[in-house]
Amino acid sequence: MTTPPRSSTPPAGLIIDLVTPLTGAGTLDGPRLDRLVQRVLPWADGLLAGSPLAGEALDLPISTRRELFAQLLAAVGGQVPLFFGITGDTPEETRNLAAWASEEARRQRYGGPLFLADLPLWYHSNRGLPRHCQSLLAEMEMPLILLNLPRVVRRRGVMFKHLNIRTQVFKKLAALPGVLGLIYQGEMRRFLHYHHAAGARPGFAFYETDEVRFLTRPGAWGVVSGGAQLLPGAWQRVTRACLHPEDTADDPARRYGLWDLGNRLQQVCRLSQEGSAILWKKVLAAQGVISSPRTAAGAPPGTPDAAEKILELLAGFAD
Repeated sequence: MTTPPRSSTPPAGLIIDLVTPLTGAGTLDGPRLDRLVQRVLPWADGLLAGSPLAGEALDLPISTRRELFAQLLAAVGGQVPLFFGITGDTPEETRNLAAWASEEARRQRYGGPLFLADLPLWYHSNRGLPRHCQSLLAEMEMPLILLNLPRVVRRRGVMFKHLNIRTQVFKKLAALPGVLGLIYQGEMRRFLHYHHAAGARPGFAFYETDEVRFLTRPGAWGVVSGGAQLLPGAWQRVTRACLHPEDTADDPARRYGLWDLGNRLQQVCRLSQEGSAILWKKVLAAQGVISSPRTAAGAPPGTPDAAEKILELLAGFAD
């Protein structure tokens, strides 16, 4: 079997949202991508690459996204579940990238857990969305994880466009066997409505992207974190404590240590909430993990104060 069956269960815990390392010329930096993957692999429950968030995928050429996926398959080697963003500017572009990813996984004889991640409201409206996703799944060999990212969709600049998947639409999407989870950004009230709408699917995965909210009010499944690239070991410890508080119930000293660590992670998260991909790249470049802070949109502006403050905070961690 070259690709995982649609019954694959999405991983619980810490899903690290990877930046896409680029050279100064804007091409994929393969050696630094390998270095980044090896840095986070021991701590991650899963990796997300080519996302509209840390991965800047909506600003990358399709050719670069294909190269990214091909190199990731070799670098990850099935050690942890891999999520890969397939969202294009049109339904056709999205289907083509999904079909190519399925073929590339087959060509490399990749046997690890693979999930495709899509932000459908980037190129599609709520109207007819379940039918579109059903058609997309029929052409794919991998399960689908949906993304609801209103702040990203707002960038599309389409007047009267809904920024969130409607709850009744989501209920129909969650009923599709090939749709296994949701990566969520937005208001807690809507998040709870989505949970209720997927009540018939107890194994449906819900991942929080608001790192501060997860650290203060952890969800039942896990978190998608770009900031975890900076401190993967610390994030793993705190994530596991958030999802399994019973493990530290009889150890007050350990519980206090994790509480303090979580509070310090919140400080880092609050500094990187705006313009996160740029900040993460600047910090990772300063740490020597990637070679250039270049973003998909071009050379970034001068180092923001937030990046300097994050580096100061990181110096206080033993990760």
